[in-house]
Amino acid sequence: MAAGVWDGIDKDRVAKAMVTAYQSDEYLEALAAINNAETLAELAAAREQIKDLMALWREEAPEYAFVIDALYLFSEKIQLQLTGETE
Repeated sequence: MAAGVWDGIDKDRVAKAMVTAYQSDEYLEALAAINNAETLAELAAAREQIKDLMALWREEAPEYAFVIDALYLFSEKIQLQLTGETE
């Protein structure tokens, strides 16, 4: 039997983390900054926001901090798009 996408993942934890993130103005602002970045400088500024959030979430909500880490990974993919690089 093939493994499912959610096998081994704590769905309740992921759901709570995502709801927490989407209710956070800071998270949404950082996400918007990444999505709206048109230059590497704008993306770098967005990443600084993410780094600040990483520190805050690791202190305030460590069980959900992975959501901010995923946001940073997303910013890396956006950088590849901005630069025209491929993996």
